[in-house]
Amino acid sequence: MNKKITALIMAFSMLAFTAGCSQQTSGSSAQPTTKASKVVTNLDKPDMSHWQYNKEYDFYYQLGISYCEKPADTSYEQLSVFVPAAYFSTRKNDDGTFSCKIKDGKGIDNYTAANAPVIMPVQTEGYAAAEPITEEMMAHRADIMEDISEYTSRGFVYIQAGCRGIEEGAPLGAADLKAAVRYVRYSDDVIPGDAERIFVFGMSGGGAVASVLGASGNSPLYKPYLDAVGAVEGVSDAVAGTMAWCPVTDLNTANAEYEWMMGCTRKGRSEEWNKISDKLAYAYADYVNSAGFTGEDGKPLTLEKSESGIYQAGSYYETVKSEIERSLNNYLSDTRFTDGTAEDYINELNDGKKWITYDKNTNTAVITSVEDFVKACKNASELPVAFDWPGSGNTLFGKSNGRGAHFDKILSGILTELNSEYAAEYAADMDKTDDFGTDVETRVNMYAPLYYLLKSSGGSGTSEVAKYWRIRSGIEQPTTSLTTELNMALALKSCDSVESVDFETVWEQGHEPVERDGDSTENFISWINKCTNK
Repeated sequence: MNKKITALIMAFSMLAFTAGCSQQTSGSSAQPTTKASKVVTNLDKPDMSHWQYNKEYDFYYQLGISYCEKPADTSYEQLSVFVPAAYFSTRKNDDGTFSCKIKDGKGIDNYTAANAPVIMPVQTEGYAAAEPITEEMMAHRADIMEDISEYTSRGFVYIQAGCRGIEEGAPLGAADLKAAVRYVRYSDDVIPGDAERIFVFGMSGGGAVASVLGASGNSPLYKPYLDAVGAVEGVSDAVAGTMAWCPVTDLNTANAEYEWMMGCTRKGRSEEWNKISDKLAYAYADYVNSAGFTGEDGKPLTLEKSESGIYQAGSYYETVKSEIERSLNNYLSDTRFTDGTAEDYINELNDGKKWITYDKNTNTAVITSVEDFVKACKNASELPVAFDWPGSGNTLFGKSNGRGAHFDKILSGILTELNSEYAAEYAADMDKTDDFGTDVETRVNMYAPLYYLLKSSGGSGTSEVAKYWRIRSGIEQPTTSLTTELNMALALKSCDSVESVDFETVWEQGHEPVERDGDSTENFISWINKCTNK
């Protein structure tokens, strides 16, 4: 998937953009929706007498399955199911289709029709809508067929769901995918695979929505949106695992963390926007110091005032610095330098200013500061702020009819404090509600995994969080601050219901499906095999 998906990712830009844990906060009274005793739906399950077969890739499939009773957009709200042929016994029909029965016993690589993982790609790069797979795509897009077969040939059931996207506004994309997950559980007796082993995966905005699905299982906030499309009732929309490459998420703090980490690289801006950048950085320190992040030792991670830079000291700062060093040292360990030595490579990075100290004997390095790293490797974008900039319609958090709205509460408060010409525009948008009566702040929280993961947040204890997480990020991407993925990993490691968190930042890599080594698809498959104890 790594090479094939890169072309799709080029379409993403920052112009397109942007549990629970065991303990529940006193301000959070809602509980996750539990599995009801009775399933309520008028939807048909997949017709077992009407499967198509692809001989080249040896899988059976059905397309165009409606996963909700009252779809808002039938061109998107459909799913496709692809099943390894080994899981069916079949009889060919007169019309060329096949009647299929689930086969017991031996399957593929120790997976059977009963225990095979179900994987669901989240194809919403840039938070765009995802089109369902069609026969035309299958006939003319070899890359799609090869992607599917890479998983089905390894024993996985592959289910692709279309969904609405940025033009319709959040949280409709995630709500659609939750409805699809519910339909898969409802159809568990006729679709091979274990519906309690659903893994979602995506890149960029797709990684963000996959993370939302992983963090917000059965969140009651989604109920009106699921009811509106006629999602199956009485089954769970929680998933077992999430794979996220470079997730652009937690947009409620994204501007603040961006300016805290990368604002020092901005040049040529007005005095007003320099003030805004500084105030966002200060606001991020306030956020970190109240969020409840903890280190490996269980102690709180905090930011402290520093002589240079804005709150560039403290245990949280050292955690960020250590993560940068870990990424660099992994690169030094992984790389065979054919054109020179590791020491030569470090000297090139130090060209102009020495900010890395290298120990040749141990082949390890330390950096002087986070600021020196970002100035050398991770410069900020040229936008006034990375997300939710003035004068633009931020459709993702507009009304659910597509009209844009600003969404950053922190930025809105700063603009008001500074009596900015944009203050009224932001404040007015923050008061808007969508067609379901939900305000902007709530909808931003619904698309912020940390809202569900942090015990300090109002969403803690209101959802069922996925047990398994794998997160990869290119450390040099200018799209988001490194803290985006790091914060999610820290929060997940503090969740008692989470069994494993596999997190890496990859040196010298940007905004793409990055891996320290090997192929992203193969690594993803190996990780699922590990999670399922295959």
